[in-house]
Amino acid sequence: MIRRDRLKWDGRYAAEGQHWQKSPPRKLLLAYLDRLPITGLALDAAAGVGVNGLVLARRGLHVVALDISEVGLRLAQQRALAEDLTLETAVYDLAHPWFPPHCFDVVLNFRFLERSTFPMYRRALKPGGWLIFETFIRTPETAADVDFYLLPGELHAAFADWDVVYSEENTAVGGRSRQLKPVAGLVARKPKDGD
Repeated sequence: MIRRDRLKWDGRYAAEGQHWQKSPPRKLLLAYLDRLPITGLALDAAAGVGVNGLVLARRGLHVVALDISEVGLRLAQQRALAEDLTLETAVYDLAHPWFPPHCFDVVLNFRFLERSTFPMYRRALKPGGWLIFETFIRTPETAADVDFYLLPGELHAAFADWDVVYSEENTAVGGRSRQLKPVAGLVARKPKDGD
């Protein structure tokens, strides 16, 4: 599965990399950008070509971008170098995540779901750190792919004990089809006394 995913995304980014790099950053990130720190360490999980992570790097954060696609990360790194931004990249399988405790000030997770990241994000964020998460919700049409889609209410429930600044389930344009798809979005801060 991992090899197949890597080949799939490497192929897509190799063929359509410039298209992906022209994609705008996620609206949810932009809506809360002014509230995020201007220094510190950020994780861009499943970063792709780094469009969202580069927004944080421009803000002043040191960004670690992880993805299964070396091609996507290479494009992100080229953009960061061209703009003289601090963005480190690593090919990483988020199906088996491990992060040191209390190391990130911000964690981004867009259009990707691996439930084993939930406890790792909880652990890896510093107290007071920000989680910005948005991905697709299961529908009758996607019910067979339960691993790739959230259940309604699942994302909020996973972080309900944090300071939830924003939590909403609505529709957003998804993928190359440009069709509206149901998504869950969450902006939450780890409690200052949280572990």
